[in-house]
Amino acid sequence: MYSANDKYEALIMSYLDGQCSAEEAHELLLWVAESEENRLYFNALKDQYEVWNLTDFAMPELDEADVEAALDAVNAKIDAIEETETKVVQMPWLRRNYKYVSGVAAAFLIALFVGFLVRNNFDSTVTYAYNGQNESAFILPDNTSVNFNSESSLSYTKHFAESDRSVDFEGVAYFDVAKDENLPFVLHCNNMDVEVLGTSFLLNAEKNAERCTLDLYTGKVKMTAFDKKGNILSVVEINPGERGVWDATANELKAMSYSEVKEDELLTEHVLVFNNEKLSKIVEALEYIYKVEIDLGESCASKKLTARFSDDESIDEVLETIALVSEVTVTKTEEGYQIR
Repeated sequence: MYSANDKYEALIMSYLDGQCSAEEAHELLLWVAESEENRLYFNALKDQYEVWNLTDFAMPELDEADVEAALDAVNAKIDAIEETETKVVQMPWLRRNYKYVSGVAAAFLIALFVGFLVRNNFDSTVTYAYNGQNESAFILPDNTSVNFNSESSLSYTKHFAESDRSVDFEGVAYFDVAKDENLPFVLHCNNMDVEVLGTSFLLNAEKNAERCTLDLYTGKVKMTAFDKKGNILSVVEINPGERGVWDATANELKAMSYSEVKEDELLTEHVLVFNNEKLSKIVEALEYIYKVEIDLGESCASKKLTARFSDDESIDEVLETIALVSEVTVTKTEEGYQIR
């Protein structure tokens, strides 16, 4: 079927038996790489060789390899042969138990590989924990700043900002997220994700808390709530001045308006807090909470106020304080109140 002289036929059989010297192996490779006909002849003999899989050598397939690649492969074999003084040592036990040994070796290598992945995964995590004694301000690799308000922790991978910007968080902190339209910033906390591009917000998500809140100051965020199996329960978008609330007990996620936030503070914290807030916003909250109408003059709308009111103060007492602090005039009318 194919032609080859007796010398190379004997040389091929010697090679398959693992008996040829380094010089003979080199000569054989040169001959195989010489022509397509020689390569086909070699492969034909190899296929007929019933114990090919039990030899100590493995001639590479040359279907796609060029001559240079083939030479590199055999030179590696020659180096190995020379290291053992160019003499092949027969290993009858290893030959008889080749499949068993190779199976054990494969399992061992897989175990090592899995162990490496697990170890590398743990080693690649960076965690910053704030305990009230160390620095409360922290800067992430993407220049996102985090200011912790209570005992909190934040974890991220060493490859943060290269392929994603995901962090695990628990506690209370103010985030000023660096903008990156290609890589959204994602916070994972208490079966909830907070996704942003670039914005600032206060997140209260203490470990195992029944209620988590996010107060948004600038930008826009998307909040996603999950059940214990990881299925999405609901998704809401939060705008500046709004509060996102995740009630883990009721499995409810919702967005609250500015006035609803102030009423929520009054109900849950028994105080109404305004921090350098515009009078227009304060009036909006007071109208909602006390169910009154307040006519605010345009010249007063941009005035700012920092104040704290308790839940037992009446609307008259609150407006009286505002009048004194903001230097405005409050008048009671038939419709409600007027501020000028």
